[in-house]
Amino acid sequence: MLIHHGVRGSIPSTSNETSKYGGCTPCVEIRTNEAQLIFDCGTGFSKVQFVENIPTIIFLSHFHHDHIQGLPFNDFNLLKPKPIYLTNGIYKKNDLKNILKIYFSPPFFPINYIEENKFLKFIDFEEISSVLSSFDFNTLLLNHPGKASGYSFNFKEKKICYLLDNEFKKSQENDLFKFCSESEIIIWDGMYTDDEIKSKKGWGHSSIEQGLNFGEQLDVKKLIISHHLPTRTDKQLDEIKLKYSGSNLIIASENEKIDFYG
Repeated sequence: MLIHHGVRGSIPSTSNETSKYGGCTPCVEIRTNEAQLIFDCGTGFSKVQFVENIPTIIFLSHFHHDHIQGLPFNDFNLLKPKPIYLTNGIYKKNDLKNILKIYFSPPFFPINYIEENKFLKFIDFEEISSVLSSFDFNTLLLNHPGKASGYSFNFKEKKICYLLDNEFKKSQENDLFKFCSESEIIIWDGMYTDDEIKSKKGWGHSSIEQGLNFGEQLDVKKLIISHHLPTRTDKQLDEIKLKYSGSNLIIASENEKIDFYG
């Protein structure tokens, strides 16, 4: 089961014009009978309900505010359940911990959250197989200011790729094709349209049309467009959905559940 807890990019966007698709910043949960995987901790992370009897691993793509700002605002911080593993495809566990420690401590945060939190367990990406041996995880460096990690995993012959915060360019196409080959689902950064992205060079994001073209070339079953522009209204997203009806495109909607084993 795939659950979108947050689908908006850059800043939360909560208004009557964005209530249908949602205004929380990025957080995707993927739950199987063997593991609970969380990709990014935007404000949508506050809604994640943790499962007690299976491992939980959080994969951070990078450290821009919209992808980590929800980390301290989940009830698991009060309940103190099982260990929650946290990793990143670029930084080793000690570096990862220190980066988050700076962000979540005074003067930027009321307390030294990372030091006081005893159940977040930082782990190197290469060590994940020791926690989940039945999954095949991979990571890819994306084109984004300050660096970002893309992720893929394969479980029971189903492959899913997470590619938010990537500025698509032709030179990375072959690497992306190899990385996403045989994917069932690709979650794509569709913050802009082709017209909008012309003035956003260097901002670190892709277009909806680039995602569609990429997905068609790979013959992916489901191309999920996420990281919506904060000012993109429900009406505009409905129009995009209608324009590409009949294709493999899905407009990510907050709280939506997708059963990819169904």
